[in-house]
Amino acid sequence: MNNLKVFILAGGKGTRLWPLSRENYPKQFIKFFDDTSLYQGTLKRAMKLVPEENIFVITSKELYDLVMSDTVKISEKVTKNIICEPEGKNTLPAVVLGLYECKEKDVFVIMPSDHYIEREKEFVNNLITAYKEAEKGKFVTIGIVPTRPETGFGYIEGDKLKNGVYSVKAFIEKPNLTKAKEFIKKKSFYWNSGIFVFRKREFLSALKNSEKELYEFYKNGKESFLRDYKKIKSQSIDYGIMEKVAIDSVSMIPSDFIWNDLGSFDAFENIIPQDENKNIFKGEYDYFPFDSKNNVVLNNQKLTVMIGCENIMCVDSEDALLIMKKGEGQKIKDVFNFLKNRGVKEINYLKTGYRPWGSYTVLLEGERYKIKKISVNPQSSLSLQMHHHRSEHWVVIKGTAKVTIGEEVHFVHENESIYIPKSTLHRLENPGKVVLEIIEVQNGEYLSEDDIIRIKDDYGRS
Repeated sequence: MNNLKVFILAGGKGTRLWPLSRENYPKQFIKFFDDTSLYQGTLKRAMKLVPEENIFVITSKELYDLVMSDTVKISEKVTKNIICEPEGKNTLPAVVLGLYECKEKDVFVIMPSDHYIEREKEFVNNLITAYKEAEKGKFVTIGIVPTRPETGFGYIEGDKLKNGVYSVKAFIEKPNLTKAKEFIKKKSFYWNSGIFVFRKREFLSALKNSEKELYEFYKNGKESFLRDYKKIKSQSIDYGIMEKVAIDSVSMIPSDFIWNDLGSFDAFENIIPQDENKNIFKGEYDYFPFDSKNNVVLNNQKLTVMIGCENIMCVDSEDALLIMKKGEGQKIKDVFNFLKNRGVKEINYLKTGYRPWGSYTVLLEGERYKIKKISVNPQSSLSLQMHHHRSEHWVVIKGTAKVTIGEEVHFVHENESIYIPKSTLHRLENPGKVVLEIIEVQNGEYLSEDDIIRIKDDYGRS
């Protein structure tokens, strides 16, 4: 399997899980269940299937820092294989961009980065079976054994062949509830997981036949492809490839693993255990339900008490609170668009921003000032930079900071501070073995993040 590559798709906005998911922090980076994000879990699964150098991550420029931050904690090698789209164009153009990393006889797996998966041994075994089918020239998809009549997923109708491989009779769009119930009874229908396996040779042939314009863009080479990205139409692999190839060339591998795409908050009821009153709770602080049943409380940021509540879903975040009736999760996307059109800033950004070197959280801001808590990972550093419109005052609260100001180097310890004037080259580094934490006080007439002129950067952003 040395010719097997993995493409992890790590773009997307995850609007259906607002307020936990934001444009600058989509759901694949949220740590829902432990200290591992959904993206990191996907990366770890990929590493059980192929060598690290055969894993490629495709994301957007806006999410590069988040991808880098999560990746470096799992694999240094994969940080060299992060591919950035100039702009989001759905899954098909993203995968075509990744094809420049493949040889003609290579087989590649497409893995969404925002799925919840259990029983990883079975997952790997299913992918090995899919790889063998793709080696025969087949277009392979992983079908999920359905557990309920779900109207939010596409379906695949399968017909068993042999050795765990099914032929595909049809791809079906998201059905209504009546149809979904019929599919469950027939036991020959599977959810479309969005996990695909192809050989490059057959994939390009299908692309040439079904998406000629995109194929021509690809033929012109990677530099030209990136320059012309704005001209490329947005398209999914499902519509652009899978539903247009000859049906007898498509194989399906039914899943032996547990899968959930976490497409709405309702999906968490199938993962998180319930108490004796069917309440579900996942968060940092205590939760006390009095005479309350069948409720869901996620990510509570404070002591939460419910009295006489039933069928309520409560989702907390650092700057927004969502309360809704259970079963209404599909409406969040409409609410998201409504709030976005109203210019509500909490739609797009969390107060915490993630970078390859660590993170920052905005604690307080007002006219001409902003106060942040900055955390820098051990042996990491911010870029050598300057600001035209603000000065900064740093107070170390944990660890030791190595601070370069102009030509001078200073070591600043806990409860010590240092001042950086406007328009002065400076750099913050953590030379130690523990996380460095500082409080930064900014002062000036313009305090947005785009007032950063990077001169030298360890992460290729200068």
